[in-house]
Amino acid sequence: MQPAISIVQLRDATLDDAPFIARVVLAGIDMLDLDATLPDEQRGIYEHFIEICRMDDTLYSYCNTRIADTDGKRVGALVAYDGARYARMREKTFCLVKQTSGMDLSRNAMETGPGEFYLDSMAIFPEYRGSGIGRMLMRDRVDFALNKGFSKVTLLVDKDKPHLQKYYECEGFAFCGEMFVFGSWYNKLEKY
Repeated sequence: MQPAISIVQLRDATLDDAPFIARVVLAGIDMLDLDATLPDEQRGIYEHFIEICRMDDTLYSYCNTRIADTDGKRVGALVAYDGARYARMREKTFCLVKQTSGMDLSRNAMETGPGEFYLDSMAIFPEYRGSGIGRMLMRDRVDFALNKGFSKVTLLVDKDKPHLQKYYECEGFAFCGEMFVFGSWYNKLEKY
């Protein structure tokens, strides 16, 4: 059952949000569910991702994240950034991931680039899904991008999750290509 939601506030993330952001990112690549108890074998990876999220120049930085709060609780987040910064942040992030966890992400396709504002990772606690929080976060970042003069906003959606693609299409995103990242095929969507 979905809890009653009073007021949802969107805010810029702080360093204190890094553990939550790490869970959002790991949920985004299907390594764990946002609300799941962390298995012991994933604790080390999670701790490393927290450190990556605390840095100001990585893909998953708190500086690139908006948080949705309701009733004093973090209920969702969206990591998004200027695609022109992607290559530099990717190099640092992927190097840190390889050093700390052994995961080699260097074969991933280049997800974004100059001229794009990229919606990287979003997750909402299951009990708050369907309440409009994800839509609020996404529209917040799309409005931000358009006000900053970006010509388009892009994102990836797992090809095995057509319900998510339909959701984004309802928000005005359209298919523009496909790519292989994190061991799966994704559709790239864009919005002008």
